[in-house]
Amino acid sequence: MNRVRIYHRAQQLLPAAIQTAGLHGVAMSSGQLRYLLFGLLLGRESRGAVALELARHAVDAIQHEGLAYFDGATCSRGALSGGALSYYEAWRHLSPEGQGGHAVVCGEWMGTAHDGIAPGRWRSLKESLRDGAYLTREVGRDAWLAVLPTARLVVYGWRDR
Repeated sequence: MNRVRIYHRAQQLLPAAIQTAGLHGVAMSSGQLRYLLFGLLLGRESRGAVALELARHAVDAIQHEGLAYFDGATCSRGALSGGALSYYEAWRHLSPEGQGGHAVVCGEWMGTAHDGIAPGRWRSLKESLRDGAYLTREVGRDAWLAVLPTARLVVYGWRDR
């Protein structure tokens, strides 16, 4: 599949405030990839993750504004083929020192994110988590969106059943 097309489709799932600079990686079967591109996978389990590179200016803004950067970033830019816009819960700032009582959410995200990150990149991702991550869940779907500014990474992961 064409990386440019995957990148543009994945961007549709992100709120407009989340500016990216390219596709980092994809972890899913070809059937799941078709679902991401065309919304065709119906009635079957789908699990995967897409990692995008966070734009430098977005990293700078997040480091300056913190959680306030994500205020209002609760609706996707667009929809996948034949679908509706994605809506997200309020963003949370997570760090190993203080997950604010959201250890389960962080654990779920880490498991899904691990599926979408190349093994060599996983170590740097875990290290950047020490500097904090911003996380939200998609309303009505078993999906997560995480932003790790230090790693310049955005991860969208899902586990549909």
